[in-house]
Amino acid sequence: MLFNYLRKPNPTNLLTSPDSFRYFEYGMFCMGWHTPATHKIIYYIASCLIFAWCVVYLPIGISISFKKDINTFTPNELLTVMQLFFNSVGMPFKVLFFNVYISGFYKAKKLLSEMDKRCTTSEERVEVHRGVVRCNKAYLIYQFIYTAYTISTFLSAALSGKLPWRIYNPFVDWRESRSSFWKAALNETALMLFAVTQTLMSDLYPLLYGLILRVHLKLLRLRVEKLCTDPRKCDAENEQDLIKCIKDHKLIIDYAAAIRPAVTRTIFIQFLLIGICLGLSMINLLFFSDIWTGLATVAYINGLMVQTFPFCFVCDLLKTDCELLVSTIFHSNWINSSRSYKSSLIYFLKNAQKSIAFTAGSIFPISTGSNIKVAKLAFSVVTFVNQLNIADRLTKN
Repeated sequence: MLFNYLRKPNPTNLLTSPDSFRYFEYGMFCMGWHTPATHKIIYYIASCLIFAWCVVYLPIGISISFKKDINTFTPNELLTVMQLFFNSVGMPFKVLFFNVYISGFYKAKKLLSEMDKRCTTSEERVEVHRGVVRCNKAYLIYQFIYTAYTISTFLSAALSGKLPWRIYNPFVDWRESRSSFWKAALNETALMLFAVTQTLMSDLYPLLYGLILRVHLKLLRLRVEKLCTDPRKCDAENEQDLIKCIKDHKLIIDYAAAIRPAVTRTIFIQFLLIGICLGLSMINLLFFSDIWTGLATVAYINGLMVQTFPFCFVCDLLKTDCELLVSTIFHSNWINSSRSYKSSLIYFLKNAQKSIAFTAGSIFPISTGSNIKVAKLAFSVVTFVNQLNIADRLTKN
């Protein structure tokens, strides 16, 4: 039943909005973020071990390895370690922000359940089902991309006889023998699978929030289009329909407010890291990689791009959805309605004009334009390295 939440819509068994996070919650459980109802003590111990291994040991191990072995690093190994170091430093903050504001996650799920109660027609419930499937597909796509990077890096290192990430291991010296090498390599790969999944979780949840939010904005817009179009309803009934739409919009605003604290801080950290890490990856790919490390670097770049771009694009779409909602309210069938109805409509219109927007660290807007500006830093770094012939100097040294 692994793919049960990717099934086609069935009128008798449709998914609900909280199911958008079903696979994400499986990942939360595996990473120690979602406490089960039973065996809590064992789970807490396992959670602490995973946290210490991925969030504490990883950046410390990279730092020790960097200090001890910097003179033996090839340029390719140096850049790979630096990529991992910056990500490992940023990951604890992203994990921390989600878990500090995890109450917003559960509040958002409750609000989604409230929104689902307004989906009374089969068409609306099918639309919600399709949005849920889209979210669960996004999780699996992200899982594939992030896992592909880990496995490809392991395979490229194994084929070249070098450790994938050169993380310091106090118990095994990988240079002693072939068996020690494989022990160290497998330990690093297992560690990175957990660390990459932690990163995946903290990178993905803003996108899932945004995708299901767009579904409910679309449904609200369709309801507004139907206002005052049923000739069998009186003015009082039409006004009640309008008030329900206003309440739906209030739920959507509350939902955005619930997810905003974690999202803005997470995306801010990602924006800080993506320019540096993408620049290092481009230098590695263009100047130092062979075919195997090149494939691993391409997989890493793909992972970097999906960290921010999809959610930034969804934020642009949310802005457009809000503008369409305002236009739909204004062009709805209100001309022959009562004075009370028009007063309520004006109130609705004023509130709807406040677009749903997110900012990175309350500093700059989260949008495709901002993402492109941050990504340009990577190409500036590559140009700088190329102009000063730094790559040639590293290769000679």
